[in-house]
Amino acid sequence: MAEQTILVVEDDEEIRDIIRVYLEAHQFRVIGAGRGDEAVRLVETMQPDLLILDVLLPGKDGFEVCKEVRAMSSAPILFLSCKKDEQDKITGLELGGDDYITKPFSPNELIARVKANLRRPHLSGEAPNRMRFGAVELDPASRSVTVNRSEVTLSRKEFDLLYYLARHPGRTVTHEELFREIWDQEMINDTRTIIVHVSNLRKKIETDPANPKHIINVHGVGYKFILPLQKV
Repeated sequence: MAEQTILVVEDDEEIRDIIRVYLEAHQFRVIGAGRGDEAVRLVETMQPDLLILDVLLPGKDGFEVCKEVRAMSSAPILFLSCKKDEQDKITGLELGGDDYITKPFSPNELIARVKANLRRPHLSGEAPNRMRFGAVELDPASRSVTVNRSEVTLSRKEFDLLYYLARHPGRTVTHEELFREIWDQEMINDTRTIIVHVSNLRKKIETDPANPKHIINVHGVGYKFILPLQKV
């Protein structure tokens, strides 16, 4: 497997160097940035496989960087912040972030989160076919999604979540199952992570996100994916 590149965006040079040491020890290539505007330029030129992104940055804050990166890349974004406010985490996820870790953090936990966010769900059997439900078409091979033939941009986690749900239509998929299969975590970290990702998906694929036709809540348990009725 080719060496994967991680962009670490952190204005504290000491923290940035600590993260670099741990990532390089796990065979990742690391590039660093201390400013938000510098990070956006590096994403354009270096196309990293994942970003570790501090929220409080000079130039542009992490939320603004996330918005700009999402317009050109689906690479996982792992927010790193000293801000423990619940709304900050929700904001980061709503903007397209994949994960959120608060400082101080365990370097080993950070490495585990990086690996989990880079790992894609396994595809069993033969090469997967395109899937179509209503106005939505999903192509697993290119990891692309179109709605009414117009491509929509999904983060890696959003795509993985949609694909997993679409492959299991009609049955309830629990929060626990989604954390295990999509986030590669055996225990639920925070159900709000899933809730925000589902909300983002609905805004992108549902005609009326407030009254979804495909991704349906199963209260307190998880979600059920509904395929449109076929005309006879």
